[in-house]
Amino acid sequence: MARKKAKKKATRRKPKKAPARKKKTVRKTKKAKTKKKKTTKKKPAKRKAPVRKRPAPKKKKAPAKKAAPAKKEAAEKKAAAPKKAAAKKTTKATKKALGRPTGRLKIVWAVRQPGMKILKMYPYPEKPAAEAEALRLTEKKGKLHVVRPEKVPMD
Repeated sequence: MARKKAKKKATRRKPKKAPARKKKTVRKTKKAKTKKKKTTKKKPAKRKAPVRKRPAPKKKKAPAKKAAPAKKEAAEKKAAAPKKAAAKKTTKATKKALGRPTGRLKIVWAVRQPGMKILKMYPYPEKPAAEAEALRLTEKKGKLHVVRPEKVPMD
C-alpha cells in the first residue's frame, strides 16, 4: 500500500517543463501527415442566400362606376318579370354508351372485308360456314376477308 500511495503522490505533482528544443525537419510522408494535428478549425465561408425576384404587385381594380338610373330601372323590370322554368340539363351520351346495346348479348360470327365493314353474320354454331365464306370472298376479290366474333343483343 505504501507504494501505491507513493505513486499517487508522484502523479499529483506538476511535471517540470523541458527546455526548448530545436524543431526537427520531418520528411513529408504518410505517417508525418497523420501525426500533424490542426489546432484551429477554419470556419466555413458563409454563402449568400440566392436572390429571389418577387413578382410585381397586382394593381387593384378601380371601384365600379355606379350605373345610370335608366339602367337600374331596366334591371328592376327584368327582375320583376315572371321567370321561365329552368331548362332540364341534358347529358351527352358517350361513344361507349352509344355503341353498346343494353340487356343480354349473344355472340355471332361476322365476315369482314379489309376495311372491317361487316358483310355477313352467322350464328355462333356455324363458324365453319363463316370461315368458308371468308375464304371464298378472299379468293374471289383478292383481298383478305376475316371472321371475327361480334356481340349483338338477343332477340
